[in-house]
Formats: sequence, structure tokens, C-alpha cells
Amino acid sequence: MRLNDSRWIAYWYISIGIGFVLLAIYNAMIGGKLWLIGIRLIIAAGFAFLGWMDLRAKSKQRR
Repeated sequence: MRLNDSRWIAYWYISIGIGFVLLAIYNAMIGGKLWLIGIRLIIAAGFAFLGWMDLRAKSKQRR
């Protein structure tokens, strides 16, 4: 594995996003505050977007 292969970084971002989604689901199940759940979902969407953009940029560079 090369250190500059940002495909792994993209998967790392997506994994963090999934973690925040799971955290939001857990807090919704235990009756957490709605605004905190919303913030976690926004953070999850941000990390998923970063991962998607990184994957998209790398696929364009390979063409």
C-alpha cells in the first residue's frame, strides 16, 4: 500500500460517517436530544461527502 493512495483516505472518511450515523441511531433509541442527533447526522453527511469527493477525484485522475 502506498502512502499517497488517497482511496484509503476516502474509505476512512466514509467509515467515520457510518460511525456517526450509528451513534445518531443509538442516541435516538435511548431518547437523546433531537438537536444532538441532527448534528451527528450532519457530521455524518459531511464525512460521507468528503469520501465521495475524494473517490470521485481519484477516479477522474486515473482516466
